[in-house]
Amino acid sequence: MKSAIIGTEKRGLMKNSHIWKNLCITTVILFLCTLVSFVFDDIEIRTENIMLIYLIGVLLIVVETGSFLWGITSSLLSILTFNYLFTNPTFSLQIDDFNYIITIIVFLIVSFVTGSLVNKLQQHAHKARSSARQTSALYEITRAYLTLSGVDTILQHTIRSLYTAQQTICTVYYTDGEALKKIQEPMDTAAEPDDGMAAWCMEKDCDCGRGTSFYEEQAWTYHPMHCNNQLLGVYALYEETSLREEQRLFVHTLISQMMMAVEREMLYAEQEQSRVEIEKEKLRNNLLRSISHDLRTPLTGIAGSSTLICENYQDLDDDTIYHLVKSISSDALWLNQLVENLLNMTRIQDGKLLLKQQEEVVDDIICEAVSRCESRKREHTLKVTLPDEVLLVEMDGRLIIQVLVNMIDNAIKHTPDATMIDIRCYKDHGWAVFEVIDQGEGIDESIREHLFESFVTTKSECSDSRRGVGLGLTICNSIVEAHHGEIFAYNRKDVQGAVFGFQLKLATERKEYHA
Repeated sequence: MKSAIIGTEKRGLMKNSHIWKNLCITTVILFLCTLVSFVFDDIEIRTENIMLIYLIGVLLIVVETGSFLWGITSSLLSILTFNYLFTNPTFSLQIDDFNYIITIIVFLIVSFVTGSLVNKLQQHAHKARSSARQTSALYEITRAYLTLSGVDTILQHTIRSLYTAQQTICTVYYTDGEALKKIQEPMDTAAEPDDGMAAWCMEKDCDCGRGTSFYEEQAWTYHPMHCNNQLLGVYALYEETSLREEQRLFVHTLISQMMMAVEREMLYAEQEQSRVEIEKEKLRNNLLRSISHDLRTPLTGIAGSSTLICENYQDLDDDTIYHLVKSISSDALWLNQLVENLLNMTRIQDGKLLLKQQEEVVDDIICEAVSRCESRKREHTLKVTLPDEVLLVEMDGRLIIQVLVNMIDNAIKHTPDATMIDIRCYKDHGWAVFEVIDQGEGIDESIREHLFESFVTTKSECSDSRRGVGLGLTICNSIVEAHHGEIFAYNRKDVQGAVFGFQLKLATERKEYHA
C-alpha cells in the first residue's frame, strides 16, 4: 500500500511540474511575440499584420506543449494582449473599430483550426514513433527467444522485457506436471498476485480480476494462456494506470510470442525425452545381445571343465585337475568382473552412482587393484611403481579400485603374453596421476575418439582373450568424472603400446580448491 501511495504522489508531482513547464513556455513565447510586435508597430506596419506574429506564437506553443488546450489558452491571451496594446484606444480592452472585431474573430478561428491540425499531426507522429519503438522492442525480445533455453528462462525474460518496455508488471503461472509453477521478478507493487485466482482462471479457462466480469475488485488481471488450442498456464498483469489500446496490443503480442517459445521448448523436451528413451532401449538391446554372446564362452568352459572333472575324476592326474579348476576359477572371476561392471553401468545410467568419499592412501588402492588381477594375469608381468611420498586422495576407494582393475584387465586382454604391464602413480602439480602402461599394439585410430563410449571394442590377436562387452572403459570414465577427475588414453611414442590413465586432485589441493 505504501508503494502505491508513493507512486500516486510521484505522478502528482510530475503532473504539477508538467503544468508549470507549459506555463513557462507559453509565457516566454507570448512575451517574445509581444516584443516583435512592438518593433513592427514602431516601424508602422499595419496592425492586422501584427496578428500574424501572435498566430505563429500560438502554433509554436501547440508544438512545444503538445496540447491543444494550451493552444486555446494562448489564443485568448494573444487576443487580449493585442487588443490591450495595439488597438485604439490602447491600454484598454475596449474596441472602437468594428474591423478589429472581425479580425479578432478570424484570428481565433484560424488559430483554433491550425492549432487543432498541428496537434493531430503531433499525435500521429507520436503514435508512429511509439509504434516503431514497440515494433523494435518486440523484434529484439522475440529474437532473444531463439537463443534462450528452458521454460523458466523464457518466462523471466518476458517478465523483465515487459516491465522495461512499458512498466507493466507481469507474473506467469504455467503447468509443471499437475501443479501451477509461479514465475515472477521482484517488483514493487501494492498487492501480490493471488495464487488462488490464478488457479480459478486456469480451471475456468476465462479472464478474471480487474476490468473483467469476475472478481473485478482484484488488483491484478488474470488471463489464460493458449497455444494451438492447448491451455499452457495463466499470466497476471498489474497496471497502475489503464493501458492504451496500442500498449495492450503490445502485451498480448508479446505473450503470444512467449507462448510459442514455451511450446517450442516443451516440444523440444518431449523430443529429447523420446530420444533418450530410444537410446536407452537401444542400449538395453545391445547389452542383452552382447551379454548373451559373451556369457556363452566362459559358461561353456566352466560347464565343460566341471563335467570333465566329475565324469573322469579317477582317471585325471592332480596336475590336470589343477589346471581345469584354475580355468573354472578364471572364468568365474571374469564373470564376476562382468557382473560388477554391469551393475555399475546400471547405476550410472539411472543416475544412482553414489560416492562414499574419504581420504585414501594411493599405495593401498593400487596394491589392492593389482592383487585382484593376479589370478588372471596369465603370463603377464605386473610391475608396480609407487610414489616416493604418501599421497592422500579423497575418493570412493571401492570405485577407484574398480577403475584400475578395468584398466589392468583391458591391458591383459589386448596385449601378448609374457609382456610387462606397468602400473604407476606419481604426483603432478596437485594431482595424483594413475597410469597403466602396456606393450600391446596400441590404440586403433578408428576407435580413438569413441574409446570411452559403451560397447566399443577392438579385435585382439591374443589367443586367450575374450571379446568383452566394451563397458569397462565407459565405467572408468563415468567414475572418474564423478570424482571431478580427468581420464586419458594415448599411444606410446618410444615403443609399441598404449597408456591408459586418470588423475584426481590430492586431498590437500581439493580442500584449498573448495575453501
